[in-house]
Amino acid sequence: MLRPYILFMVNLLNAIDANRLARHIEQLSEIGRTAQGGVTRLAFTREDMAGRKLLCAWMNEAGLEIYRDAVGNLIGTLRGRDENAPILACGSHIDSVVNAGKYDGIVGMLAAVECARVLKQYGRLNSTLNVINFVMEESSRFGAGYGFGSRVMAGFEISKQELFARDRSKVLQARALQELKGWETDSKIATERTALRESEKDIIASRFDWSRMRAFVELHIEQGPVLERAQKQIGIVTAVAAPTRLHLILTGEQNHSGTTPMNMRRDALACAAEMILAVEKIANEFSARHVVATVGVIQNEPNVMNVIPGRVELRVDIRSANGEAKRACVHTTQKTIRAIATQRAIGLEIHTLADETPVSFSSAVVNAIERVCIAQNMDALKMPSGAGHDAAHIARVAPTGMIFIPSRGGISHDPREFSTIEEITRGAQVLLGTLLELDN
Repeated sequence: MLRPYILFMVNLLNAIDANRLARHIEQLSEIGRTAQGGVTRLAFTREDMAGRKLLCAWMNEAGLEIYRDAVGNLIGTLRGRDENAPILACGSHIDSVVNAGKYDGIVGMLAAVECARVLKQYGRLNSTLNVINFVMEESSRFGAGYGFGSRVMAGFEISKQELFARDRSKVLQARALQELKGWETDSKIATERTALRESEKDIIASRFDWSRMRAFVELHIEQGPVLERAQKQIGIVTAVAAPTRLHLILTGEQNHSGTTPMNMRRDALACAAEMILAVEKIANEFSARHVVATVGVIQNEPNVMNVIPGRVELRVDIRSANGEAKRACVHTTQKTIRAIATQRAIGLEIHTLADETPVSFSSAVVNAIERVCIAQNMDALKMPSGAGHDAAHIARVAPTGMIFIPSRGGISHDPREFSTIEEITRGAQVLLGTLLELDN
């Protein structure tokens, strides 16, 4: 049964300003614009800092009090009428992958600011609202687990291995984290050790107290084709798939490509090619259990036309919302690639970069989102998310939910990524309605 006050509040949801949302999305997409019309705004880069500076200006205009924690997460606070009431929160991220679209993360972040603006203008919640911008949601720059900022806020342990990860320019992740605070760039070993030590302190200092959190809600584009194909306006996310990420190091024998007989070669790249096809084949065998797998990174040495490759690194991403199926797929994959390496006499190292467990969202938050969709006559679909999100990490420490809007053609992480302003506005209205419902 609908709560009567939701029907009364439906008019308030029309205060979401579609023009302002569209304008802010376009302005933010200019920071890190690529020649292909996409966006590259990698975490802890100058582009990321410029985007966050603009975001802070909009958060201030919305009436939020802004606090930046030690790793760079931004927490904007709108004080509620009741200081003793449980806290509500919403937000997302604005960092991107390489040559990304302009909606991933940005839609949820700017919609959260817009909701705060409406609540400030037309009457605050009983609860205090936190609008959170998580740093480094994307794993593109350093290649470790996604959602660094949300994992830190949730109190997850961040390994030294992750902090020692390097980007393509050989910049240390711990170093980049300290540069965010204005440090001078210096790649000396002593400075890297200092950066690691300071980063470990910052991570501990940035743990957030979730004990008073009633709920966290994240709005996001679907990044897939399900809603569009089903002709649904809103996705109510019930669970999030989790990745297992493997780093494979293959060591063969570098040699002359013209003088080495085919039967005497230990070609690391040929071995890698066989492994890549094996990963695809195994994932297809597990696809009925909603498992997917991708080899997204190949680093080949020496990468010269007339030299047999002697060393190759691969990075494998295996995901599912079904934990048991994912574990079985990972086991089969590792067993198979070891057999391939043995058969080809190639040295093999397997390092696990991330091994996360799928998470289910709070039934109370899911039900609140559903009630709001019914009140607004929106056609909604309950569904899992194949992509990882900050909300998945927060769900382990506080009641959490997610709202999806359709993605044109299911395309994401690409300049062609697109959602209409009508779809974005509708998602923002559901987000605002959900905050009001949870506050009641």
